Amino acid sequence: MRRRTLTTVLTAALTSTAALGVAAPALGAGSPGRGGTGRQQDRPPQLLLDDTGLYPRVIRLAHQRTANDRLLASVVSFDGPSGYGGIWESTDSGATFTQVGTVSDEALETGEGLCCATLFELPRPLGDLPEGTLLWSASVGADATDRRMSIRIWASTDLGRSWERIAITAVAENEGGLWEPEFAVADDDTLVLWYCDETDGENHSQKIVQQTSTDALTWTDPTPTIELEDPDARPGMPNVRRLRDGRWAMSYEICGPEDLCRSYVRTADDPRDWGPVTSRDEVIRAADGTEPRHTPTLTIDADGSVVLGSQMHYGPDGDPGPDNGQVVLRSQNRTLSGRVRWVTEPAPVPVEEPWNNYCPNYSPTFVRTDSGHLLEITSAPTEEGVCRPWFGALG
Repeated sequence: MRRRTLTTVLTAALTSTAALGVAAPALGAGSPGRGGTGRQQDRPPQLLLDDTGLYPRVIRLAHQRTANDRLLASVVSFDGPSGYGGIWESTDSGATFTQVGTVSDEALETGEGLCCATLFELPRPLGDLPEGTLLWSASVGADATDRRMSIRIWASTDLGRSWERIAITAVAENEGGLWEPEFAVADDDTLVLWYCDETDGENHSQKIVQQTSTDALTWTDPTPTIELEDPDARPGMPNVRRLRDGRWAMSYEICGPEDLCRSYVRTADDPRDWGPVTSRDEVIRAADGTEPRHTPTLTIDADGSVVLGSQMHYGPDGDPGPDNGQVVLRSQNRTLSGRVRWVTEPAPVPVEEPWNNYCPNYSPTFVRTDSGHLLEITSAPTEEGVCRPWFGALG
């Protein structure tokens, strides 16, 4: 799936005739928290930002001296041609958010293009970076003349108020894209970075690669994580989380003519070793035969169950179903081993009829708050085509 940047955002805004909105949650007030701690008041969707906000991410802080359980969120935003990361904070368990910081550098300020960011909290010290340091990484350069995209990392040690770029881990050798960075820290304190690589187009339209670092400043050369034999297959959009048994899980999609952006998950004992790079996993399907597709995201809930978000939801007939944009999947199989049963449940921020496009319900993000709510941030366009981020929560 081609990722969108400022240029295509503006094109869509000028040409779109479709209107997409955020619907009311399917569950009423005081719905049961399926993976939380009890029964809480639902929080209807509300705008995070009344302007462009793409590729949202949200985390619950857990490694701070005085700020644990705060929520930090990020979106990719634009001020004219300049891209930046907007950093938002909630100190009331996700009831409200306030913007507290921005992330930028010279490439973003000159309009070279920004996409597909991730937000991460270091669980332990790494090199000179203390425990609790925030990392923000994004794909930069898609709109530049003589395009050579890069993966860049910024760090913050003041809860997202100020940011310093600390690394450019990779620069494309050609016009192929580098997309969708993702972080995890292995047990030996090695920081692992995954992203999607289009620069080997003759052999692989896209593959997932990884780099590692012991200080977040210097990085190994990229090596393949998922590199399928079909040159048209496009594995991408990795999300990595640690399961309750200590193992790791990665959700991802495979797009392409034969793969249709279906969703998959695989597990590993070590986040640097996911098995044979050419192997394929089983397509994720719900118990009712329906299927999540496009932009999967992974969340480990408070009870250890696994929540899978996606942009779209298809019926058994292969067409978008009546639950499209309305549901997430959950598995009570906390190890994702053996036969994994997935069931649908209402999404905290239901989006009306999302389609294969950079905005509607694209890469939704979830977190369980300390109030027991399952909070979601996702995006939906206005009738004028402005892609705005929304947040809401179910108890």
